[in-house]
Amino acid sequence: MKALSVQQPFAFEILSGQKSIEVRTWDTLHRGDLLICSSGRPAYSRGEMEELEDEYGCIFRYGTALCVVRVADVRPMSRGDEERALMDEIDPDSYSWVLEEVRPVVPFPVKGRQGLFEVEDSLIVVSPFRYDQSVVVKTGTVAQDFGIDFSGWRGRVSDVFPGEDGEPRVFVQWDSLSLEALPIGVIETCEREKVDWTGVLLRFSEIEPAKPRDAWEDVWDAVERIYEENAHLFPDQD
Repeated sequence: MKALSVQQPFAFEILSGQKSIEVRTWDTLHRGDLLICSSGRPAYSRGEMEELEDEYGCIFRYGTALCVVRVADVRPMSRGDEERALMDEIDPDSYSWVLEEVRPVVPFPVKGRQGLFEVEDSLIVVSPFRYDQSVVVKTGTVAQDFGIDFSGWRGRVSDVFPGEDGEPRVFVQWDSLSLEALPIGVIETCEREKVDWTGVLLRFSEIEPAKPRDAWEDVWDAVERIYEENAHLFPDQD
């Protein structure tokens, strides 16, 4: 598959659907699927990148394949493209690469190159779930570590990981209703073992698409309430 290296945070912005136009100084005849890979070097300073990670609620991956997009069009940049490109103004000497159908892939290392380059198709495993997609846990899914039946719990897909057993996993960030149902004993155990209790790693086969029940603001409010009501569990929390 044809691939393109994009600096962070722009690669993440494409993955997350925030940025649907990639601006380049050069044209291409390529249309169709394109693998977006993050470059080894970020676009900004370390401090600025850390601030962006806090803002986006993620950890940027570098030198990694992130997603497959469909190049729908490539044309000279024109007025109105700046919003979709996350730019303040257009660059009339550059080209707008119009990107559609973003599909996350199971991340793997890629050494970027200039221009378009080839990546073996056999390395690319496309996730059936989009970034930020609302999902529900299928009936009969039990967390072995805690003995909790997660059937019917809901959340949003926030990351994809290659599994140690060769089977990929997605990290499902719980929605506010699921967080409020999380037993305090589980939170206490997670804090003691330094495990993230706001979500869970699940196989593709253990979740399915669902309608969202809340917004991200509700999730952060639920997390904040848990912190406030159980302050003794979070001595390092500001």
